[in-house]
Amino acid sequence: MKKRILTAVLASCILTTAISSMAFASGGEEKVTLSFCWWGNQTRNDLTKKAVDLYMEQNPNVEIKVEFTDWTGYWDKLSTMAAGGNLPDIMQQDASYLNSYQSSGQLANLTEFIDSGVIDTSKINASVIDSSTIDGKCYGISSGVTALMMDYDKAIVEEAGVTIPDQMTFDEFYDISAEIYEKTGAMTYFDGGLNTLRYLSRANGTNLYDEINAGDSTSVAEHFALVDKFAKAEFAITPELLAEKNPYVVETKPINDGTTWNDFSFCNQFISISSTAGRELEMTMYPMPEEMEAQPMYLQPAAFLSIAETSENKEEAAKFIDWFINSIECNEILMAERGIPVNSEVSEAIKPNADEVFQKVFDYVAAVSEVAESVDPLEPEGRAEVDALCNTTVENLRYGDITVEEATDSFMTEAKRILDEAAK
Repeated sequence: MKKRILTAVLASCILTTAISSMAFASGGEEKVTLSFCWWGNQTRNDLTKKAVDLYMEQNPNVEIKVEFTDWTGYWDKLSTMAAGGNLPDIMQQDASYLNSYQSSGQLANLTEFIDSGVIDTSKINASVIDSSTIDGKCYGISSGVTALMMDYDKAIVEEAGVTIPDQMTFDEFYDISAEIYEKTGAMTYFDGGLNTLRYLSRANGTNLYDEINAGDSTSVAEHFALVDKFAKAEFAITPELLAEKNPYVVETKPINDGTTWNDFSFCNQFISISSTAGRELEMTMYPMPEEMEAQPMYLQPAAFLSIAETSENKEEAAKFIDWFINSIECNEILMAERGIPVNSEVSEAIKPNADEVFQKVFDYVAAVSEVAESVDPLEPEGRAEVDALCNTTVENLRYGDITVEEATDSFMTEAKRILDEAAK
């Protein structure tokens, strides 16, 4: 009898130990493992991992496995993961891809977590939530707000003895570029990507995708004419150098070593760009057309944090997003690297701690907010293919393989086909 009792007690202890091993002593919460994937540069990666480590320290029942890559590699990786049905629990999303992932049923509806208070949006402007809302449901929480910028090397500009206006015209930009090249030898980079094309459409008082669908090539023709004009200028960086010094990757940008005096990006990247360049940089708004129907500058919700529909731990993922957005401790680590925090109290709390470079980002967003018009609607499915088409067309134009007219006609035809196919 005693032997049977001892055996039963021992079995009970083993069972209790096994159950205990599934939980933590503090609170008895079961272990949860989340995956978190984002695109970024080394600065973003280091800061984000530090923030994730703090969250795990504060929530010992949660383990977060992180994965990251650069912009281009990220979307290839995410597409492969989506095809395999193994998207990360938490993923960084962009306005240009959100529609596509939502329409294919890949993203969880976050509205239920907002309504329940798991994700607190009380200190976030409603327009931020609206920017990722489709058919009345929210599919991502923006980590910050950002704006298009042209950054430039302060020393080179001062050496040339020129003054950079707050928002110059394209003609002024051309003349300033010529003068800087003459006096310093620094070349100019003109961004011929989709951001500039969409920007020109906004200046014309319309939306790029509406123009494409309507067969209106006004903005497209203006865009490629500007690309051609700057590509043919003596001061332009050559397409060969652009192939070597990819301006879309922070670590390889031609401004880093003074090959060019300027660069184009979103201002949340200013911190990383400045750090990589190792020199003092400044910011100004994108150049604008001489005649405009509307102010093209706008405040863009930065990278969204979304949850995969396939996640088995949606609520835990939502708790992390809430912390990432609303925690002052977290944002003291991140320090606006993904944009000025959307939580107004968090933004005010971290601003006094910002160094000189961070302060420039805060000040720039404040300046843009004084002139900014409403952000465009979420981009349609097929946007990624249109983006790639724009880049290829611009490259052919820079090498002189096609004319402006040929670029315009081919782009309009192919972009319309892409959008029609994606809408089916």
